[in-house]
Amino acid sequence: AVHEAQAYETRPVDTEDFGSVLLRFDDGSKGSLMVSQVSAGRKNRLAVEINGSLCSLAWDQEVPQRLWIGHREQPDRLLSDDPSLLRPEAAASAHYPGGHIEGWPDAFKNMMGHFYQAVRAGKMPEAGARRFAAFDDGADVMYIIEAIVKSHQQQRWVSVER
Repeated sequence: AVHEAQAYETRPVDTEDFGSVLLRFDDGSKGSLMVSQVSAGRKNRLAVEINGSLCSLAWDQEVPQRLWIGHREQPDRLLSDDPSLLRPEAAASAHYPGGHIEGWPDAFKNMMGHFYQAVRAGKMPEAGARRFAAFDDGADVMYIIEAIVKSHQQQRWVSVER
């Protein structure tokens, strides 16, 4: 079927509605980050994909109970959220049996639960063992954003300065 062009009005858009960032890590690996406020149909999507030379992993917040594992030389796999498949540290944050979706509110519930445990203990866990965001995590995010803006302004690679 042929569709006729519909009348439309051109309007300037001055919002930061899409961004794409190239990343280079200290170990030489590379990455990309895309953020969008204009992806029609996406419901606050957060998706993570990690690609290596032999294997890739993908997780999507819109389908949080699945982890896709792709291989070059064997069949791909799709893992479910069955708590019996999780390591004990992760299983402690899984409150429902497999097949029952846990998502955004559950992540905050878990994070705040770990925070309150630390408050009750009167001791901040070491950064590697901490299971909640702390001030330094927020500051690190701001340092990264500052480097992204600086890189764009200078049109070159820049290092994240802490």
